[in-house]
Amino acid sequence: MLITGKRKRKLDKKLLSFADGSKVIPGLAINDQLKELLFEIGFTTDLNVGETVLPPAKFGPVCRYNAEGKIVIHKDKPMETAYRQVEWTWEQWAGRWETETQSKIVDVPYQRYPRTLIPPPCIELSVTQNPENEKFIVAPDHEINFQEPDALLHAINIFLEIFGQCQVLSENLEGYTIANVTRLNWRILPPGKWPWKKVEKHVKPLVNQASEQNQVVIRYRLQAITAFDPEFVAIGQAGFSGYLIFGFPKKNLYVLESLYSGNATYIFEEEWEELSKLTKAQILQENLQKDRIIHREPWKAKMDKLLR
Repeated sequence: MLITGKRKRKLDKKLLSFADGSKVIPGLAINDQLKELLFEIGFTTDLNVGETVLPPAKFGPVCRYNAEGKIVIHKDKPMETAYRQVEWTWEQWAGRWETETQSKIVDVPYQRYPRTLIPPPCIELSVTQNPENEKFIVAPDHEINFQEPDALLHAINIFLEIFGQCQVLSENLEGYTIANVTRLNWRILPPGKWPWKKVEKHVKPLVNQASEQNQVVIRYRLQAITAFDPEFVAIGQAGFSGYLIFGFPKKNLYVLESLYSGNATYIFEEEWEELSKLTKAQILQENLQKDRIIHREPWKAKMDKLLR
């Protein structure tokens, strides 16, 4: 069953022939036309069975919500105090009529309406193969539920936003099962010491996407982490764009840093291999972390204490 269009607000009428509770898989047969888009999403040119990617936010609002979640602003409630980090610069007396420029990162309070973050669904796409050895790009299987259709509808809309079409697979679903998942959401830099000057070359394009003021704050945090000589660095790709992992295997610590403002730094004791197998939702929502350090003024002192 093929569904076409840009976006569906409700389940397509074609699905009414299915009984509630029926399992289906949103997907598409891979052809030459799709291959270029799949490479842009983050798959390899080989399209090996099991390759799995969280689609990047750049394709549109459905993919952005899928990868990053969304914020609901409650304008019907009283405003609250929030904080943004900025660089505060001043001239300090250095003697003999001279001054030195000093700076530090400070929290600046401001008023805003309360906000609620709706976590991202984090539906990933995978390469699979049917019993006839034809390759497909698929989302996880979903049950048809006409009373609560949002989960299946969201998966279908991801395909429509990226490809303009979605095939609803309903027969021989076992043939589309993926035995060995290989997630491609991280690019691991070569092993060795990674001081800030080396890391900066690889993350500069990401940092430059932020506002000028936020760039200063991001560099401040990354310099603070790399000062402790991480032994490896992994850069998030596709739907993980904007996240970095710094590995300190000898300390059994792995630091997940977000380049987004108003976020947090996550500290894990899990081995890197295990972390790389997790979905974004599992990493951010299942409390697997040893610690979660909010991006506020005490951040530097807490990171120094932890990494020493």
